[in-house]
Amino acid sequence: MTAPSDPAMPTLRTVLARVHMRLILFAVLMAGATLLITGVVVIRGYAERNLSLIAQTVAYTVEPALVFDDMQAARDGIATVAASESVRAVEVRDVRGRLLVDWRRPDGGMMAAIARGGGLLAPSPALASIRRGQDVIAHVRVSGDAGGLGRYILAALLAGLTCLILTVLATQMLARRLQQDVTAPLARIAEVAHAVRADRQFDRRVPPSDILEIDRLGRDFNALLDELDDWHAGLLSENRMLEKQATRDALTGLGNRVMFEQVLPGIMARADADGGAFAAVYIDVNRFKQVNDRHGHDAGDAMLIVIAARLRAVLRPGDQAFRLGGDEFALILAPDIKREDVAILTHRLLAGMEQPIMLPSGESIVASLSVGSALYPDDSADARDLLRHADAAMYAAKASRTGTHD
Repeated sequence: MTAPSDPAMPTLRTVLARVHMRLILFAVLMAGATLLITGVVVIRGYAERNLSLIAQTVAYTVEPALVFDDMQAARDGIATVAASESVRAVEVRDVRGRLLVDWRRPDGGMMAAIARGGGLLAPSPALASIRRGQDVIAHVRVSGDAGGLGRYILAALLAGLTCLILTVLATQMLARRLQQDVTAPLARIAEVAHAVRADRQFDRRVPPSDILEIDRLGRDFNALLDELDDWHAGLLSENRMLEKQATRDALTGLGNRVMFEQVLPGIMARADADGGAFAAVYIDVNRFKQVNDRHGHDAGDAMLIVIAARLRAVLRPGDQAFRLGGDEFALILAPDIKREDVAILTHRLLAGMEQPIMLPSGESIVASLSVGSALYPDDSADARDLLRHADAAMYAAKASRTGTHD
């Protein structure tokens, strides 16, 4: 009696093809998932930083409009700042929680639907306070969307699907190769993915492979890295731009209150180290509200721009000018300045204001300033007390109508 034949056994080529296919699929999925998760985490983190900087920028942009109760100007300012695709909505509420300004990006298209449904991927809303002097007058809430992340995920999935298709087509050819010819290139891909995820080495790339399909996989993986690297560079550039906007007055180009508060401690430290002195000068534009009421906000803006230019004109090398908000300006006069030097510079500044300022309407006005100064460390060696001294001197000058006081 004939013994039954053994069941058909798989060939070595079949076994190698299965092993190679499973190994490649696992490596591709792991590398793709790692890159996808890393990209989402990194981009979401930078998006949250962007929202925080945008919230600060909105706060400083709309502060003058809120002070003068011009909601349309505030809305226009928000629309300008929030032009970035990462912003979905901006709300400005007063300290009692009442909504003052509400800006939302118009919805449209497939990416808008992804943004609305990407609650888990969207960055957390950013909050910022709008201050008038030391008082908080309103709060800003900036909400982002998941549109950028959605585009990245779609691109990653498409590239991953392409890689998987190439892997399936290449399985029969890879069965003829030695195991190390396949695993080594995949190990390098995993190594690069790990370097990108763990060490943020966005400049790493997968080297070419001797196997065409693995080389294509590496090129697709590199293409994803190129896209992530471009996004990373763009986010860094946008962060730098927003950081600059957050410390610069949009109207005059002078440093704003944030920059003033950042610069002052460093000036004090250098003065202490060198045994020198510097002066803090507060400046207020007289009857600025009347100019706005009579000639309009465009005239007030034109007036502030000219005043800022005249401030720059009298500064020495090393001196700095700031717009603290509204019609308030400040100067830091350094290094090693004497009280008589402050008086000379103040006289030059007041003399420069005697020339009329042309308004957009064709009319001209003469601006006058109230100037108060304090000398460090003669008047005070404490930053807050020094600024209070300069502020008091400015109001004394305004009350006496002399234009200057120290």
